[in-house]
Amino acid sequence: MDPQTTDTILQPGKLAQEFADKAANGEDLRSIDYSGYLTTWVDRLIDFGIRVVIAIILAYIGIFLTRKLTKLFRRSLARRHADPAVISFLSSLLKTICILIVVIIAVNVLGFQAVSFAALLAGAGVAIGAALSGQLQNLAAGIVILFTRPFHVGDWIISKEGEGEVDEIAIFFTTLKTVDNSKVYIPNAALTSGAITNCSEMKLRRCQWILSVEYQTDVSFVKSTLEALIAEEKRMLKEPQPTIVLRELGESSVNVMLRAWCENTDYWSLYWDFNKRIYDCFNEKGIPFAFKTMKIIPDTGEPNLLENNTGKKNE
Repeated sequence: MDPQTTDTILQPGKLAQEFADKAANGEDLRSIDYSGYLTTWVDRLIDFGIRVVIAIILAYIGIFLTRKLTKLFRRSLARRHADPAVISFLSSLLKTICILIVVIIAVNVLGFQAVSFAALLAGAGVAIGAALSGQLQNLAAGIVILFTRPFHVGDWIISKEGEGEVDEIAIFFTTLKTVDNSKVYIPNAALTSGAITNCSEMKLRRCQWILSVEYQTDVSFVKSTLEALIAEEKRMLKEPQPTIVLRELGESSVNVMLRAWCENTDYWSLYWDFNKRIYDCFNEKGIPFAFKTMKIIPDTGEPNLLENNTGKKNE
């Protein structure tokens, strides 16, 4: 802190000390130059007020220039075809550094020397470090995401924290855009500490349908019906070949499984459209869908004796 600001702060203390000394010595308190003290306080307060106004103006200009510089930095990286994740992360880092510089300049204008301010921060370093330990973990995790690149901006990812399209990768948070157009801000440390499913990374994806039909249904007929539907569907790839198998003999149904490959961008449209086509075609050809049933046997009061494979009754 500069001498002038220190003197401003200590002026009330000097007056109190002079007042106490004169009272202790029995001197006349009217001899104290109250007007001089008052004039000094007013002058110092006016000077400090001007400093505050200048600091506010500089902070406003600094924030404005920070925004402009960040935009120019983004455009410069975009012209060089940098990865969107890199652009987002470095822009956030540049913005944080610029704001920190603006704060230091504003504090210096107020009369606090940068060295004193740095010493104050160093003294409070332990408390600040403890309070920001989670954010430091997010910063480190953001750097890990930036270099390992498990996903990019525009990818659809699924994690235990949520799922959605990656909208931005910042220094502390990754932003996801959900199917209902909401934004989810997930701390980077939470993403890197768990499993991440990237649904957009692979060029091809495999659709799967489990079709439950009744036990008396001809499975060969079901298979030929599905093959005819597949032949008409252009979004299904011929290589790798689609697979149709009897997957399981369930409690109340025969479960037929169909797997087919498609382009990643066609996954959901194919899945939903083919559901409708299967439903319409099975109803048209009389293939009955199975559903769980319960058989109720009335109690007639007679013992229920079951015969074993030898023809003898069980006791």
